[in-house]
Amino acid sequence: MSSSISSSDVSFGWGRCLAACFGALALGAASIAVLVILVDPYDSGRFGDAFGIVGVGDRNPWTANVSRARDPQFDSAILGNSTAQLLEPARLDKAAGLRFVQLVAPGADPRGDLAILDFFARHHQTIRALVVSVDQPWCSNVLLPPPQDPFPYWLYQGGTLRYLGNLFTWAALDRSFQRIAIARGARQPVRADGYWNYEELWAPGAKHPAVAEPAEAAPFTGKIADPFPYAVMLAAAIDKLPRDVSVVLVMPPTFYTMVPVSGSRDGAVHAACKEAYRSIVSGRANSNLIDYRVDNALTRDPANFADLVHYRAAIARKIEQGIAASLHAGEAAEINF
Repeated sequence: MSSSISSSDVSFGWGRCLAACFGALALGAASIAVLVILVDPYDSGRFGDAFGIVGVGDRNPWTANVSRARDPQFDSAILGNSTAQLLEPARLDKAAGLRFVQLVAPGADPRGDLAILDFFARHHQTIRALVVSVDQPWCSNVLLPPPQDPFPYWLYQGGTLRYLGNLFTWAALDRSFQRIAIARGARQPVRADGYWNYEELWAPGAKHPAVAEPAEAAPFTGKIADPFPYAVMLAAAIDKLPRDVSVVLVMPPTFYTMVPVSGSRDGAVHAACKEAYRSIVSGRANSNLIDYRVDNALTRDPANFADLVHYRAAIARKIEQGIAASLHAGEAAEINF
C-alpha cells in the first residue's frame, strides 16, 4: 500500500498552522491590551476604576504624580523641581490646616510642572493653596526646545488616543504588574502625599558642598530687559484659578557661593526675575513671594546643604515655617531665615 501527500495539502496545513499562530498572538496581545487599560498602570482615571486599586508602586515622580494629582483627599499642592522635595506635606498640613500633596518633578523643565498644575486643577473643584518652588530654571530667559525634554506630557495633556499610544510599552506593563501586586497585597503603594526624603540615601554629613570664596563679578548698572517666559506661563495658569486660592512662590536657597552678587548682572537678573514673580501673587489673599536665595549664616553652613542647590532638613523646616506664615498673613508674614 502506498500513499502520497500533495504540495497543496502541505501548503494548506502550513497555512492553518500560521493562521492559528498569528491568531493566538493577536488574542494574547489583545488580552494584554485590555488588561493594561483596565488596570490603568499610571492610575490616571481615564478609563474609570475597574478593579478599585488604590495608589501606585511607581517611584518615578514624573509618572507617579498623575495618581497623586487627582487624589481627592488633597486640596493643596507643592510643585517645582527637586529643590522643593524636602518640604513635607504633613508639616504644612498641621501648620496651615490644609491637605497638601507633594507634586515635584525633579529635573523637569518648568513646563512639566505647569502640566502637572493644570492636571491637578482639572481634577479638583476646590483648591485651597499652591506652593511653587521658583528655582533658577524658572528665571531662564529662553525656553528649552520640547524635543530635548523627555517629560511625559502625554500623561497630563492631550486626549485618550495620545494616552493609549503610550500604554503599550514595557514601562506601562511593568507598572501594570506593580498595581496588580498592590491589589493582591503583595506590594505596598508609595506614599500618597508624594513625600520622599532624599537625605535617607546618605549617611549624616556624607554629602556637603565645599567652602569657597564667591566669584567676583563685574559691576552692572544697566537695565534688565530679558523676558521671563516661564513667569508669563505661570501667571496665565494662576489667573485661571479662583481668587481665593492662596499662592506662595518660594525662591529656594542655594549655597552662598551660588548667590548672585549684589550690583552684578546676575544680581540684577535675579532681582528682575523676583519682581516678575512677585507680580503674580501681588494682591492675592494669603499669598506671598519669599526669596530665600540670600547670603547669610544658614546658607554659609555646608552642613545645611547636600550640594550647591539641594538644602537639608534644617533649612526645609525654616522654609515650611515661612510658607505657613504666608498662608496665614500673606505679604505681611514675618519670615525668619
